[in-house]
This record gives sequence, C-alpha cells and structure tokens, in this order.
Amino acid sequence: MNENLNTVPDIKISVKQTFGIDTKLEVDAFSKKSEYVPDIDKNYKFDRDTTLAIISGFAFNKRVLVQGYHGTGKSTHIEQIAARLNWPCIRVNLDSHISRIDLIGKDAIILKDGKQITEFKEGILPWSIQNPVALVFDEYDAGRPDVMFVIQRVLESEGNFTLLDKNKVLEQHDFFRIFATTNTV
Repeated sequence: MNENLNTVPDIKISVKQTFGIDTKLEVDAFSKKSEYVPDIDKNYKFDRDTTLAIISGFAFNKRVLVQGYHGTGKSTHIEQIAARLNWPCIRVNLDSHISRIDLIGKDAIILKDGKQITEFKEGILPWSIQNPVALVFDEYDAGRPDVMFVIQRVLESEGNFTLLDKNKVLEQHDFFRIFATTNTV
C-alpha cells in the first residue's frame, strides 16, 4: 500500500436518503473518493438488518461479523456501503495462502543511494490500522491459527498493535474500521 490517507470523514450522510431505510441516523462519510473506495453498483439492493449492522460498524466503531451462505454477497454488502460513504475499503481473503508475514510485514531488500539495504515493509494490517480504512477479513472462519492470533488484538475497538520488528506500538486511527465475513457461526 502506498502513502497514508491523511483524511478524515468530513460530511454526514442520511441513512434514509442513501440506503432507503426509515431512520433518522446519519453516518460519517468522506466528500472525496480515494483510490481505495470501491465502485458503486447502482443496482445493488440493501437488506435492512444487515445494512444497519454494517452502518453501526462505520458510525460507532463496532466490530461487525456478517454470516451467511457462500456467494450471498456478504463482502459485497460491506463494500457497497463503503462505496456510498466514500470510505476506503480493503478486502483480505483469509484463505490458506495468507500468512502472518502477509498481514504484519517483512524485511525487504531495497536500493537506497545506489546500495542494497534491508528495510522493514509494513503489511496490510499495520498500514490499515494507521489509516481511515474499513478492513474486511473475508472468510474469517477459514483463517489459519497463526493469522487469527495476529488479528485478535485489533478486534478490540481501541486495541493497539505491537509491531515487534520495529519496536513500535501502533495506535488505531480514529476512523479505522474492521469487518469480517463468515460462512459458519
């Protein structure tokens, strides 16, 4: 991921006007779209209860787990809400190929001033935590134990993340949000 997203939500959006749900609730949103905001599907139909649960995640920094059968659009639902809020959204599929290193980061050899040096490159989790990003863990129930252990600490609404490789404790950005989808309860 490239540079930090130095923005915060700067507008409020009516849930009634945007999602067609009869409520007075307004939710924070961004007036400008970044490269990490999903595209809007104008034909998407929002399920009332699921939409309100996901919106509570955005509005009140609640952790939201969406459960349903394979292929029912759980992740798409989160992405379509994020798209309408212009909220940057990153989706990580927790299949067997995702490792602890993918999430946390690793040392990489880079060229600096014409010389090869080793530098730590943060993974998707440290980057997301420090930015106004909705991080979606897809297929949460398929995550490997070592990967799930890494995720555990950030599930707390204000859980800091210790990046041992840099002797650094990362505080969650005020507008970092976390969601997960699962096929089983």
